[in-house]
Amino acid sequence: MPAKRKAESAKTQDRPLDLAVGLDSALARIRLGAIGGGRVDRAIAEAGPGESRTIFDLNGAPLFHDVDLDGREGTVGVARIAASETIGTPLVSLEVRPRRWDPDAALKNAPKAATALYPKAKVVDTQLVMYCYPKVGVRVTLDDPERKGQVDVILDASDLKPVVNIGGDELEGSTAYSYYAEVVEPRLQERTRRHSRDAEHVEVLRKTVPELFERKFTLTPALTERLASAGKFYWLINSERVLPYAPRCDQSEDFQLRAQQTNVYCAVATGQMILDFHRWYYTQDQIAAAMNTGSGGTTNPDQVAGYESLTNDSFVATYDTTALWSEAKAEINAGRPLKSGIPGHARACDGWRKTFNFAASAYDHAVRIYDPWPWNANICEGGAVYWEDWDAVTHTNWIFVRHA
Repeated sequence: MPAKRKAESAKTQDRPLDLAVGLDSALARIRLGAIGGGRVDRAIAEAGPGESRTIFDLNGAPLFHDVDLDGREGTVGVARIAASETIGTPLVSLEVRPRRWDPDAALKNAPKAATALYPKAKVVDTQLVMYCYPKVGVRVTLDDPERKGQVDVILDASDLKPVVNIGGDELEGSTAYSYYAEVVEPRLQERTRRHSRDAEHVEVLRKTVPELFERKFTLTPALTERLASAGKFYWLINSERVLPYAPRCDQSEDFQLRAQQTNVYCAVATGQMILDFHRWYYTQDQIAAAMNTGSGGTTNPDQVAGYESLTNDSFVATYDTTALWSEAKAEINAGRPLKSGIPGHARACDGWRKTFNFAASAYDHAVRIYDPWPWNANICEGGAVYWEDWDAVTHTNWIFVRHA
């Protein structure tokens, strides 16, 4: 690792969070989601921790631990756990199905892709990095004699293509930025307070419901009944809502995931999910043309124009830069999915959750995200669905799509 990155990581990563501590908090929250009436599948609630992979920030500091959740028949989900107290909540997100990209294959094949760009260079190091939350890449550090020193190449983990745009203020498409610099540092004090509050919350749960922290956990009627008799645990643990795909009749099918078909089609694929929900069916290339998508991604004004033109102006798209959790809740309660904009990326949002925090006597908030990354030419093979803590990322905008 280059010396500059080592110095930066030492400055940022001064409050590391032990994985075992973060995992305890994460498992407790996941299991409460099943006990308290939330949409947490029993298989995920009863899953135990499997293989863990550390994902680094662009500054070189450990950022997240992605922990496989292993059930009786294999991996059923992925818990993303903070590697630093400065991030705030230990459980950053919960992916509710196995990941659709292979970290081991990405690490194995990245050196060949990097040396194709620098034929005379030698590989010094490889590591998984969060280059544009929640997009994961492989950073390959090379010793290049032509440049008389080390160079870093960042390759997207899903296709091993280089990431060339830098900065959190780039278009929603393809870019790279430091999570610690863009997301954590602007709200550092607030995030460290959140961590302290969460630690107190976990201790309350540990004393009251020790079963939540066992590695082998079974959701039994007796446990649910005991918590129900406690009153406050049963009624205040979870409140949430998600959108059914067919709200008029059959409500068994959820909002549907579509992967982005290129590395810059995140806004396009998000548009496809939302338009499909409203029964306007287009290919991603058709949507990209309507949204004027370029080589770097799509602007928000062009996304708005695309939604309206593709629905023959029967829908109005509204670009909102406040991006409050309460706005997402209101939109979902009205039966409408919305576009979630974050630095350099676009996703669809179809659910909200609030979870009671006993230490703070207040609620923690989350949203359910349908993420078009990792991209895949087959729209049914990529993407990810996860519950994401509201403070996991800086929310830059919503786009509401409503009947005119």
